[in-house]
Amino acid sequence: MSLHTLLPRPLDPETGPESPAILTALLSGIHLDRRQARALGWRGVRPSALHGPAWTCRVAPLPHIFGLVFLDECTQEESLHGTFAAYVFPAAQDALLDSFPLRALEIALGPDYTDAVRELSAHAEVLAPFCLGQVDLAAARDGSWLSLALSAPARLRLVSRGGVPVPPGAAAQDAPQWLVPPGGLECDVPAFRLLVRLFAALAGTAARLLDAEPDVRLHHTAPAPPDEAAAHGEDRQLHLSASFGSAPRAAPAPGKRLASLPGRYVPRPDELSCLPVMHVLTGFLGSGKTTFLRRWLDFLNGRERYASVIQNEFGQVGLDAALTRSETRVEALDEGCVCCTLADALRPGLQRLLADAPAEQVILETTGLANPGNVLRSLDDLAEFVQPGLVITVVDSLEWHRGGYATQGVSGVRLSQVQQADVIIANKADTLAEKDFEDILRTLRACNAKACILPAVQGNIAFARLDAFLADWQDARTRPPSRQPRLPILAQARGALGTHADEGFASHTLPMQAPVDESALRRMLDAAGPGLCRAKGIVDLLHAGGVVPAVVQYAAGQLEFEAAPQDEDARYLVFIGIDLAPREVVATARGGAVAASPAA
Repeated sequence: MSLHTLLPRPLDPETGPESPAILTALLSGIHLDRRQARALGWRGVRPSALHGPAWTCRVAPLPHIFGLVFLDECTQEESLHGTFAAYVFPAAQDALLDSFPLRALEIALGPDYTDAVRELSAHAEVLAPFCLGQVDLAAARDGSWLSLALSAPARLRLVSRGGVPVPPGAAAQDAPQWLVPPGGLECDVPAFRLLVRLFAALAGTAARLLDAEPDVRLHHTAPAPPDEAAAHGEDRQLHLSASFGSAPRAAPAPGKRLASLPGRYVPRPDELSCLPVMHVLTGFLGSGKTTFLRRWLDFLNGRERYASVIQNEFGQVGLDAALTRSETRVEALDEGCVCCTLADALRPGLQRLLADAPAEQVILETTGLANPGNVLRSLDDLAEFVQPGLVITVVDSLEWHRGGYATQGVSGVRLSQVQQADVIIANKADTLAEKDFEDILRTLRACNAKACILPAVQGNIAFARLDAFLADWQDARTRPPSRQPRLPILAQARGALGTHADEGFASHTLPMQAPVDESALRRMLDAAGPGLCRAKGIVDLLHAGGVVPAVVQYAAGQLEFEAAPQDEDARYLVFIGIDLAPREVVATARGGAVAASPAA
């Protein structure tokens, strides 16, 4: 065993404390492999360094947030020894908080609790009532051994000799007058049991990264004597250590040797699997799926959690795939819908994708007309390649408002996409008044009470919440809501679910061979007829006396432009809707001096 595999440089405590650097190397090293991190129980780590090294993290299966704050480091001739305060932060509504000191309860119920925990380094003193123990890290300066140790009372008890009265005016008549009666326990926290999960994740991480099995030992010492003001009725202090490599013979690890680390997370078989998770991203025409996908990919790539994408468009030309390609491998399935005519193309497309770019997650972006129920049926045959992920539906809040769906109801593919979702992205939240947007949210909850609903502006959400939702149902060891068995309606019982074909949707592609201005584009959109739902493409746009390659996006009555990808030479417009009038569009285009010809 050598620490140099973890921290490839000599330890030099004379230039500054090295134990925080070792801990950072442990945490960052394991999170480079998301699958290994999950298998060890990690559910996210956040560094905080405003006033010194500190970290907050979550460890399965406990819902609490853990904290570590660097306290001090001392050095000897051949080794260094660092200490870290260990915290446990229950949620404000968690019943566990009742066993903590009253000051901790007061802090947790305050408005700044969450922010203080996130910036633990700056608020460590204020959050002291949540400190339950200590983690020690020792290492040989030559990197030949490493030791981690947890010290905490079995139960942290605080006896209030004088009692804690109810504040004046807070007690009702005949109600108890004491929050804690004289001689009663103000707190009784199972400190060691809570912290052992965090320690097991740390020690398990060291074992994985150092490729060495630890020497695990457990012993206890007598509790600290009570002070004069309040008796600390602690149980005995428990000490759990995990040592790697050859520690000095003069200082053997005390305590009883254990066969394995207590509290170590037991991963599910799918967490040990090398198969990627496959999500289904759906949403009606023009809802903002591709914009949301690009934001999501930026979030994942920025954390080195690379994803691959399969994009399906209802038309001959794949604009969305062109807009998405950057660091991401994209497989395009065009000229049909993955929920019906392209179902057989999904398997070879997925095989090509995984062969070219192994990824932790695969995102299937369906056409805006796809019924997720039919897509999920197709995915049942892909269990040898991928694990089931989330169904995420992007909703155009503006279109729902203008269509009156909040008051008149919604049906067809739009309803199916919302009902089948695990997560609903209520996009374009900034385009509506607050009351109108709340009406949309109420309608979405009525359609699907189990989904996680996240408001979005231009496809942006708090992606950490999406991560947490995914981790929560994975830790629950159940299927996501979209995969739960449901009572089939008659059409489903007969083996068929509704598709866009039932509603009469069709697409028409118009090559654009000459520049066009905005007014001409608007005339073409009007000529397509009242059934037009969506138009998109790349054109040479006449603007301010020049020509600019631009992406055209039309949905819910709004026409928008953005810069076109530099490597895209094709120029076209795709019209999607019901009872479209392609001949009128071509005639309007020619009348506007745009060289165009119809495409099937």
